[in-house]
Amino acid sequence: MEFRNQDKSLRRQMVIDAAVKVFHQKGYRAATLDDVASELGLTKPALYHYVSSKEDLLSQIYLRALESFFQTIYEIREMDLSPLDKLRCFVRRHLEQIVVKNLAMFSVFFSEENELPRKDFLKIRTEKRKFSRVVEDIIQEGIDLGIFRAVDPRLQANAIIGMCNWLYRWYRPGRSPYSPAQIAEQFLVLVENGLTNDAEKDQRGRARDRKKLARDLRALSAKMALAADALDPGSG
Repeated sequence: MEFRNQDKSLRRQMVIDAAVKVFHQKGYRAATLDDVASELGLTKPALYHYVSSKEDLLSQIYLRALESFFQTIYEIREMDLSPLDKLRCFVRRHLEQIVVKNLAMFSVFFSEENELPRKDFLKIRTEKRKFSRVVEDIIQEGIDLGIFRAVDPRLQANAIIGMCNWLYRWYRPGRSPYSPAQIAEQFLVLVENGLTNDAEKDQRGRARDRKKLARDLRALSAKMALAADALDPGSG
């Protein structure tokens, strides 16, 4: 895609995308604005039309992540779902739709925070705290309704978010033996078994037993129908 032929808003996005790629590959400290300009096929002076410094470019990456991706999480708190289903939605959405689809950006996001200017660093910390509160509120709601055990919501939220965020360190698309959906389901096993109380686990277990019984009955019915056809001299 030719940079100069795009409208201004798309050019700005292309600058951010190029910076994400360069910072991810080289690390923020080792990367230079010359590297970013080269990625775009520009000169360094031309790049200054879009950014004032490398720090400014890093701040734009963080703001882009907050505005474009984290907003999809905030709405979960208001969904008409049980706390357990909200938590499931959070884990799946955060893993499958945010981190996995934007691994390079979130590799930069999770590893270069301390390189931000002080003002932007504080803003990002405030937004990350807001993000954590979504999970805390879901857990507190589950505790209030007796679905979750009486745990520390903030501590549990930090554990769940940390588990999901750490994916950027080890997941490699196309090389991992697990799909994003499989990873999400395995993470949910840990979350649900750790949070839900015994009564809720018993209820889920009974639901699984009912589904298994229904499957077994359908299979038995199918076998009996086949046997009946085989014994019926008029069949065939």
